[in-house]
Amino acid sequence: MNLRTRSEQLIIKEVLSNPGGVHDIMDRVDSNMFIDPTTKLIFEAITDLYLNHEPINITTINDSIKKSKSIYNKEAILEMSKIISIPAAINEYESCIDSLVAEAIRSEHVELAGKLSLMSNRDDYDPNVVINLLQDHLVNNKYKSLLNKKSYDNETLLNELEEKMKIAADSNGVSGIRTGFHKFDEITSGMQPTNLIIVAARPGAGKTQFGLSIMKAASIRNNKKGLFISCEMDEVQVMKRLIAVDSGVQGYSIKKGRLMPNERGRFERSKRRISASGVRIVGGSFTITDVITMVHKMKYAEGLDYVVVDYIQKITSPGAQNRTNEVGDVSRKLKDMANELKIPIVALAQLSRAVELRTDKRPILSDLRESGDIEQDADIVSFLFRPSYYLPGNERDTSPLAKQGFVYIAKHRDGELADIELEFDSEIPAWQNIGDTGDYDDNTVQTSIERFDNTNDFDF
Repeated sequence: MNLRTRSEQLIIKEVLSNPGGVHDIMDRVDSNMFIDPTTKLIFEAITDLYLNHEPINITTINDSIKKSKSIYNKEAILEMSKIISIPAAINEYESCIDSLVAEAIRSEHVELAGKLSLMSNRDDYDPNVVINLLQDHLVNNKYKSLLNKKSYDNETLLNELEEKMKIAADSNGVSGIRTGFHKFDEITSGMQPTNLIIVAARPGAGKTQFGLSIMKAASIRNNKKGLFISCEMDEVQVMKRLIAVDSGVQGYSIKKGRLMPNERGRFERSKRRISASGVRIVGGSFTITDVITMVHKMKYAEGLDYVVVDYIQKITSPGAQNRTNEVGDVSRKLKDMANELKIPIVALAQLSRAVELRTDKRPILSDLRESGDIEQDADIVSFLFRPSYYLPGNERDTSPLAKQGFVYIAKHRDGELADIELEFDSEIPAWQNIGDTGDYDDNTVQTSIERFDNTNDFDF
């Protein structure tokens, strides 16, 4: 008997000897890992019984095997009587499971290597096709979760909880990454590892600026490594907005390349802060596979503390049956990635027009556009709301409501819901805490920007 066959047999023996442990085995083993036709048929029968919540014993397994149309029916039934009497060391089946998983992955890699070899040696070789195959393997590898799966004893879990409590106690209740919005951080305890945080609003209401404000607080001022993925703008456009949020220099001034003397100091200091920070920006059109590959690469190559995605409905998932399923697939995989990498992911999202058809414009969960499973997958769902957004254009800047803004926490898996009032400075533009004057420095410093004509304006 070879080692592979023995491993398959001892796993079946463990199911028969310890029916209570079947959940653990089913969580780690599937019938595709078996190569011997008789043990494979037996495990398929066990799987059917398990999924149908039926008792699992020699009798029920034999009955299930008899109903199948496999040519190995008789051999499998005979094999059952032998397996139960095979001697085994205590917990030997654990090493058998590890062996089966390793062999299944080896077979998958051998198959992948064969495909790569054939594709790489074709006369019409296309590197993009090869890269897409590799990316798909990394993202959709069916055995990856088995390798990454860890179990923790109670003592380990309690120690981790106590450590989080100490961090929170030492930082005014915030154990996660600060967003810079004080009340939001107080309620959520900051952005927590594994969290999928949805920030949703109507187009033009300030989603991107909210995400960039988080990057300012987390990366530029607190040295966390963050990745901003923009599906709407290129990298330079995002940087223009980020430096406006960080420096307080009006976006219009930066766009025109003309800075007043008090703005030059802010701009130069902000440049140095951003250059030295952990901010990374990428822009373009992305599939969910692209996003996952990009995040994994940065996490393991440079380290990564959090991700901001702008925005979730712009990410595609090829092969999805419809738009709702596509968005649901994207949100589910973002949540899975947050769990796997132990980092928070902030996903900006767009609200549907339904909110504009109501007298009360305050967003609600059903307003999530093509929501799919977004609400279900998210740990936190928050909405941005600016009353002036619904005023006529000529009143938006002059109305008493011009700077008023809110972030509504409409779902919070680990805490309370809340309505948080903020301010929105449309000239920068940027979201701010109520009463914040901004941590900007007006001192004039030497600038790298060349003079524009003979004025105090600058051109770049």
